[in-house]
Parts: sequence; structure tokens; C-alpha cells
Amino acid sequence: VKNEEISGNLMDAFIAGTDTTANLFCFIVYYLAHSPEVLVRFRQEIDSIFQDDRTRKITLKDLDNLKYCESIIKEAFRIKPVFPSNLRLNSEEDEICGYIWPANTVFGLFYGAILKRPEAWNEPLKFNPDRF
Repeated sequence: VKNEEISGNLMDAFIAGTDTTANLFCFIVYYLAHSPEVLVRFRQEIDSIFQDDRTRKITLKDLDNLKYCESIIKEAFRIKPVFPSNLRLNSEEDEICGYIWPANTVFGLFYGAILKRPEAWNEPLKFNPDRF
């Protein structure tokens, strides 16, 4: 194991990178367990790519071909974002919705609500990877 790899893993642990990834995987497993039709399609996609060879290394081409898997990840993240909110600071004066906001205004973005707006998403609380 290289020192860079050890340092990278430690940095992930210190800045919560592993927590967020682990949480996302837990949400994916939860939704797959509660969506048998999605799980069947996911397994079919895996089988179509890896055939009978479950021990070979995953390639970049494999990742490009895992389109439904990518949709499952995006949909789980949409419903249960690991960071439901974030702050942004504007660097210069902005006009937003007719209001003038001076430079260095802090804006709070609540993704947890934005990603579930019924105006933007059909059945926003339903786990549906096909929307991607």
C-alpha cells in the first residue's frame, strides 16, 4: 500500500467522505430492497456486462455501460441527498427575483426540498430510477 493511498483514506475519514458514501450506499440498498422490479433490472444489467466472470476487474468501459446503475444512484441521491443543504457566497452584487443582493451575501440552498418539488418532479417521493 502506498503512502498516498493511506493519506487519502485518512483524509476521507477526517472530512467525512466515507460517511457520506456509506450513507448513500445504505440508501441504495434500502431502495433496492423495497423495489424488487428495480433490483431485477439492475441484476440483468450486471449480468449482461459481466456474464459469468464475477472476478474480473471493473473497467471504465464497464462503468460507461452501467446506465441503469447510474440512474439508481442518481435517484437515491435525489430522494436522500447526503448533503441536504449547502451555503454559497456571491462574490459580486447580484439581482435575483427583482432583489439586489450585495456582494458577500450568504445564500442557503436546501437541496432536500428542491429535489422533491412536485413542480419539478413527477411523484417526487417515489423511487423511480427511470426518471434519469
